[in-house]
Amino acid sequence: MRKPSGFADRYQSVLVPVIFEPWTREMLRRASPRAGEHVLDLACGTGVITRQTAKLAPARLTAVDHSPEMLDVARSLAASAGLDADWVEADAAELPFDDDHFDLALCQQALQFFPNRPAALCELRRVVKPEGRVAFCVQRGLDVNPMLSAQAAALDAHVGKEAGDAVRAICSLSEGSDLRDLFEDAGFQDIEIEAVTLILHHPDAKAFAAGAMGGMHTGDKLSGLANKSAEHAVEAFLTGLAEYLQGPALRFPHSANIVLART
Repeated sequence: MRKPSGFADRYQSVLVPVIFEPWTREMLRRASPRAGEHVLDLACGTGVITRQTAKLAPARLTAVDHSPEMLDVARSLAASAGLDADWVEADAAELPFDDDHFDLALCQQALQFFPNRPAALCELRRVVKPEGRVAFCVQRGLDVNPMLSAQAAALDAHVGKEAGDAVRAICSLSEGSDLRDLFEDAGFQDIEIEAVTLILHHPDAKAFAAGAMGGMHTGDKLSGLANKSAEHAVEAFLTGLAEYLQGPALRFPHSANIVLART
């Protein structure tokens, strides 16, 4: 058994249960993986989509990420759960698979970070079978995501604009029209885009705030600060979320575009 130690472990322990598991359930409800299908989890992170898919259907599972650290955590969690999946380190724009390889591909909160979005979507279309399906979840803007807005403001004030920009980058592909253009240009069909808001919850707002600031999927933004300065940044984050506090707990809206399409 590996010992939790790095950024990927913090990401898994704090962000995945609160944010990525609820969105995975929403994506899978819409994508409806079927028994016997070959499912690709693109930019899998610590593998939440793969693990949740395994609970729904006896599918063949392949997960890809460019981060060895994320894949290390994903493999460990899969092994603990007795889950059989292929974990592959690769770039989304250069997938090491044959043409027409997958029945369904899912990707959560990663398209906005791909250096070459058109190339990645064209590559995905290549490896998905004719009449195959894809499902993406991509963050909407800061104006409808108060948690991210408060986080960006706290980082601006206590770490610097570059740290705040890392949060704003999460919302850098927020418009449905831009998403439609990307998918159409890559040759996808029957494109459906819906703005969806989930209400997310954590029983301990302070624990979530500290973990979220140090476990962002854009990296740990507090590691270079003295303890007191880091505490001030976390306090500022909580202050920005004051209207969403319910006693010690946090309950907040989180909004993204969900894209469904066919090849």
